[in-house]
Amino acid sequence: MRDIYRIFWKELVQVFRDRKLVFSTLVLPILLMPIFMFGPSLVLQRLLQGAQERKQEVAVLNMPEEALRTLEQAGLSPKAHPDPEGAVRKGKYPVGVRYEQGVYRIYSRLTGGLTEGQVAVGKVQAALQGLKEARVATELARWGVPQEVLHPFQVEVVDASPEREKAGGFLGFLLPLFLVVFVLSGGQVVAVDATAGEKEKGTLEALLMAPVPLLHLALGKTLATVAMALLSGVSGLLGLALGGALAARFGGGLLTESGQTLELGGRIALDGGSFLALFLSAFLLALFMGAVMVSLGLYARSFKEAQSYMTPLQLLALLPLLFLQFRGFFELEGWHHLVPLFNVALLMDALLKGSATPLQAGLTWGSTLVYAGLALLYAVRVFAREEVVFRN
Repeated sequence: MRDIYRIFWKELVQVFRDRKLVFSTLVLPILLMPIFMFGPSLVLQRLLQGAQERKQEVAVLNMPEEALRTLEQAGLSPKAHPDPEGAVRKGKYPVGVRYEQGVYRIYSRLTGGLTEGQVAVGKVQAALQGLKEARVATELARWGVPQEVLHPFQVEVVDASPEREKAGGFLGFLLPLFLVVFVLSGGQVVAVDATAGEKEKGTLEALLMAPVPLLHLALGKTLATVAMALLSGVSGLLGLALGGALAARFGGGLLTESGQTLELGGRIALDGGSFLALFLSAFLLALFMGAVMVSLGLYARSFKEAQSYMTPLQLLALLPLLFLQFRGFFELEGWHHLVPLFNVALLMDALLKGSATPLQAGLTWGSTLVYAGLALLYAVRVFAREEVVFRN
């Protein structure tokens, strides 16, 4: 046990001697996550407000006088043009309108994210919709029909999610995703330096000459990787929680391609048992990925080659998590909690929502522990093969 601790402590000391590395791995996520979450929404709100207040020019063709007056009252400036669609395509106008055979055709460049043209389209649609409703109301009044016939009933959509699920908001979905990202990014710092880095420095041979069992050597390096991965995960989650608190306080959100804003505000309410279960899930995840990263780092010939292995590993680790957003379209079964990485994300999501069951937790923890043990045994086998250790 003392040998494992010495290897573990040696690897961490080497990492913490590099202050720039510590800052980028542990401090920078806390500073950047609030900016990432709150900054875009703040900029978006100001841009939308400015676009709503500006008077955009609109290329029009064959527009009735009442429609022109309606656009002017909506804060738009209609400009006669023989080809509104072509003018918009060339970028001369943000929006164009053609009236033909009782149809108002609105032209705008709607791809490439939210633009001022899309804001102008919304203003044109609202103005013409108001004109349509006013004309219908006039005709109904002329025929003596009450306007209530247009709205015989109302439809309301009520969020029936449990209170704990609503409290977490979109933050509950981001937490498992970012936890895996930070665990991988923080763990690879130690894993690469403790394996391929020692190969390049020529210190791995001396370490293997020490009277330390290979299992202790592999376990010490893996535990150091796990410790750094968990520290990185904690710093990332602190930044995520801070960003979520700011977003909830000031109404921030993430911008989507359709121009909608996903609210990021939320508060994670966990009792003691759920918190311990969440920490255990993160620890087992870090143990599994740490053993994998140590094996890949030792297999690599150089530091650069080891880093090149980490990028596809991150992509493979994130792939199952992308399916987490589709969990509402299928019924969860027991074997889903045996799929590596996906099972941890499912359990974390259930813990945050307060819907986790002992069976889900047992299957997830047990399978992840088995995967971590297999990865650790593979790392020991790699350490035992001279043709791999000395292939630099």
